[in-house]
Amino acid sequence: MRMHHVYDSENELMVEAVEELKSAGKLSVRLKDALLKTFGERFTNGWELAGSHKVRRYEFKPSGRVVWAVQGRKGEYQVMPDIPFCYCDDYYFRVMDKKRGLCYHIIAQRLAEALREFVKISKRDNQYSTITGRWRAKEKHSEPE
Repeated sequence: MRMHHVYDSENELMVEAVEELKSAGKLSVRLKDALLKTFGERFTNGWELAGSHKVRRYEFKPSGRVVWAVQGRKGEYQVMPDIPFCYCDDYYFRVMDKKRGLCYHIIAQRLAEALREFVKISKRDNQYSTITGRWRAKEKHSEPE
């Protein structure tokens, strides 16, 4: 099995779904069934998030830099759809271990973007570090033993 086989097959299906959503505004029964079969609960959760205004697109001005965030069950996660990368546990424990190709936050972001169903938030460039800082790992300070 190729190293990225799971990602490749899941990503190809998502690309097809995104294209269909952009052109038709909805998913065909055939494609929705394929998404459910491939992703299971990840598709169901992603679809629900995409339609519930829990996907946010931060645009920073004047640079035009864009940051995506998805509100999941346990918190808000930064999603980098082009890589793809997410800060959630599912990504770290299943996607990075190559058991899955995409987490449901990435699925939600892609669906919401295709449907144009996301919350748009404009910020100034000088607010970038404050906004993205909430997702970066924090260094733990401990007392020496």
